[in-house]
Amino acid sequence: MNRARRQQYMLRTEASEQEAVITICKFMENRYPELKLLHHCPNGGKRDHVSAAVLKRQGVKAGVPDLHLPVPKGQYASLYIEMKYGDGRLQKEQKEFLKQAADYGNFVAVCYSQEIALKVIEDYVTLKTGEIMPIENNQVLKRWEEKKWQK
Repeated sequence: MNRARRQQYMLRTEASEQEAVITICKFMENRYPELKLLHHCPNGGKRDHVSAAVLKRQGVKAGVPDLHLPVPKGQYASLYIEMKYGDGRLQKEQKEFLKQAADYGNFVAVCYSQEIALKVIEDYVTLKTGEIMPIENNQVLKRWEEKKWQK
């Protein structure tokens, strides 16, 4: 079975959506070289108490978004994306981090699909100096709504 056929039958989860975003962004690096800096910070996940304590002492923080592009574009210092899928909900720590990041001049978004995340990323990397994103900062984007994108 080829890759396209496997993906067709693959269960979509937050993790699979994020993997798809990273994979597609790797293909887009020639067009947008700054995407080479796009990364995931593995702060989430289940761990035993000892591992969790060690990681906390090393700086792991609750609420850090899934994806970060530490490149200034337009009027923003960087881009943070929290990936969600299905019935996934933001935790209190995630809401607090996203608000603070936006307050400090970052563009932040909560994306409920790879398609929406890729649209946010492409809009961000194509910003020219001084421009703002065509959608409001710190939004939860559950489905594609053309009216929100007013570029």
